[in-house]
Amino acid sequence: MAGPRFDSLFARLLLAQSLLAVALFTVFGVVYVRDRNKTVAAMAAAQWAPALAAATSAASPTPDTPLSPLGGVRRLNHRPPGVDAGATPAPRLRMFQRELQARGVAVHRLAFDPDEQPQRRLWLELRGADERPLWLGIDAPFLAPGNSTRLLLGLALGGALVIALSWALARRLTAPLTRLHRRIAGGPGAVEPAPMRRAPPEVAEIEQAYHQLLARLQAQQAERSLLLAGVSHDLRSPLGRIRLAAELLPASPDCAPRQAAIVRNVAVADRLIESFLDLVRSEQLALDEPVDLADAARRVAASFECDAAVLQVTAPRSLELPRAHQHLVERALFNLIDNALKHGRPPVRLTVSAAAPGEARVEVMDHGPGMPDTAARLRALQAFSRGDGSRQTAGSGLGLTVVQQVATRLGGQLEFDGGPGSWCVRLRLPAGPAGEPR
Repeated sequence: MAGPRFDSLFARLLLAQSLLAVALFTVFGVVYVRDRNKTVAAMAAAQWAPALAAATSAASPTPDTPLSPLGGVRRLNHRPPGVDAGATPAPRLRMFQRELQARGVAVHRLAFDPDEQPQRRLWLELRGADERPLWLGIDAPFLAPGNSTRLLLGLALGGALVIALSWALARRLTAPLTRLHRRIAGGPGAVEPAPMRRAPPEVAEIEQAYHQLLARLQAQQAERSLLLAGVSHDLRSPLGRIRLAAELLPASPDCAPRQAAIVRNVAVADRLIESFLDLVRSEQLALDEPVDLADAARRVAASFECDAAVLQVTAPRSLELPRAHQHLVERALFNLIDNALKHGRPPVRLTVSAAAPGEARVEVMDHGPGMPDTAARLRALQAFSRGDGSRQTAGSGLGLTVVQQVATRLGGQLEFDGGPGSWCVRLRLPAGPAGEPR
């Protein structure tokens, strides 16, 4: 199975719900903190406004009495040491300053004592009765800026809960689509006729439409196979009689060229019929036997009777395909080699190897022009398509089509690689362990 995809529907749903949860929690946190700051500032202003007003109207402290408590308010006639009066106050302090202003206490600047202690003192700069700067200190630790541990913990737990619920919901929504994908990707034999349980109506309708489409395709495929098999079988008899009649012609110099032309054309028609039958067999033969791919490659290559300079074979001692059919494998190998010899340039190299655990690789390389154009590669896999774009080279246009069909039946893949001068057609198939190379 393929690894997790981060652009899948599940990932997108989870991301969308998570972002929505983060946005909601952020808005909630901002509104909550703002309202909380406003409430605390109003309560603190109501508590301290009378005392601050009284301390402001009282006589200013003299330098020899720097700290003089008055109604719980400490007073100084100069800025307290270590207090940064130029720092921008926190939002809660700005609200506190506005609330005091609304109650008739004009605060010019305010800042906390830097001393880290449980009762942090807040210093406020006002104007005394003589209009001189006056610093008043109050014990208001609840006005100190900082993060609420309980608020952060609650937001974190809530966010984790929402993400977990989003994950479960997204998984529940996408699980039927994942199961449907597995059933469709498994091919017609793996698709169960029974509908999926607990599937949403939309997924059930997609599955039903797929079954209907599959039934139509299978019916069309069966009709095509029956037509090809019937026509091919019916053509064999008249072709055989034509060949026999040509061979019975008198052996004379005048008849010899015509006789050879008749026999040659009958052989071409016979090969075309055989290609039709191969296409039918590639769709119908049962995959119920193990096949030694390496041994089949050596035997098929030997049937061409080519010199080593034209056709070279490299294969392990054995490489088994656990579920295949001997005829299908041999026809696919034959068509790959035949295609390279007809449309490519020698030397042609056939390589059979175990590319990865559980995978066999068949590579047929030649030094011909190949098909660098993607459109040409796609056309080469279509029935009756000619890769060279002409009819000068003998062939039916079904060679690579049969190979593609066999690869699909065996659960493999047909690939093209390379370019002019180094062209490769690669066939990947599921396989067992390989033996020693030969």
